Amino acid sequence: MKMRPLPIYPLIMAAARGALALVLAACLWAAPCRASDLCERACLQGMVDRYLSAMSAHDPNQLPLSHNVRFTENGQELRLGEGLWGTASAPGKYQLYVADTDAQQIGFFGTVFEGDNPVLLALRLKIDYGLISEIETLVARGGSGNLPAPGKSVEERGAPRAQFLRTVPERKRMSRAELVRIADSYFTGLGGNTGHNTAPFARTCNRWENGIQTTNNPTLRPGSAYNVVALDCEQQQKSGFYSFVTEIRNRRYPIVDRERGLALAFAFFEHAGRLKEIHLTDGRTVPAPFRSPLTFQIAELFQIDDGKIDQIEAVLNTVPYGMRSAVWDTR
Repeated sequence: MKMRPLPIYPLIMAAARGALALVLAACLWAAPCRASDLCERACLQGMVDRYLSAMSAHDPNQLPLSHNVRFTENGQELRLGEGLWGTASAPGKYQLYVADTDAQQIGFFGTVFEGDNPVLLALRLKIDYGLISEIETLVARGGSGNLPAPGKSVEERGAPRAQFLRTVPERKRMSRAELVRIADSYFTGLGGNTGHNTAPFARTCNRWENGIQTTNNPTLRPGSAYNVVALDCEQQQKSGFYSFVTEIRNRRYPIVDRERGLALAFAFFEHAGRLKEIHLTDGRTVPAPFRSPLTFQIAELFQIDDGKIDQIEAVLNTVPYGMRSAVWDTR
């Protein structure tokens, strides 16, 4: 007997309904999201909040995870549940979100407690069909010299600077490419700094690194041979002081928040340690600060207003010289 072929349309519709059900179920794990699979700002921020809650509970099973999720802490690939996941006790009060609805990624600078001690966390999550597929973290713990621990400084500040939270009118929003170009010009002007190729800065520009203001801050390094942190953002790059930065490599810009004029970068600052003296653009010569090989791993957030860098915030760690990220670096 000749078999009749099965109608194909009902099969296609059944498969489509099944896929949609999976997407909607994943959305329910986070904040409200659209049936088009895309997380909006509230949904992306909800993913971060859920991540911090699950980490504080030491339970990755609370998260909507992709089957092939990858996780790094301070450049090293770990099993999810290791590292800060084993020691975190509660989220802190400092919370700065960077939402990229086009790339379906969310960045976060904030504090997390390990017992009674706050640590500083930079976090990146990538969302695919309502599931977390990439987790990149930098955790900054100890201070150095007379500087306080990063988490303590940031937790005491309590809240991000207002410029990071404002909404840019739609007619004034810059393109993704332009925001990345301006952010990258900061690194270009800083690496091998000559003072002649500087980024565009607003007059109000300030930079904070690991909770410490490192521009317009004459009290930070009193008595130093050259107090570069007393200068503003533009003056620092024009000074030529940062010629000791050999290279800023493996720059990535995975998260761009056009609505708030933000670009979040990840990079490595390389210092070969060979430079003994720095010849400033004003004719003076001062000692170079690093006399041995040194690398910083950094997450740096740029707030850009009317084509100029207005505010900068960074989380950084000292890592082995020449280190690269175990997963995310592509060059």
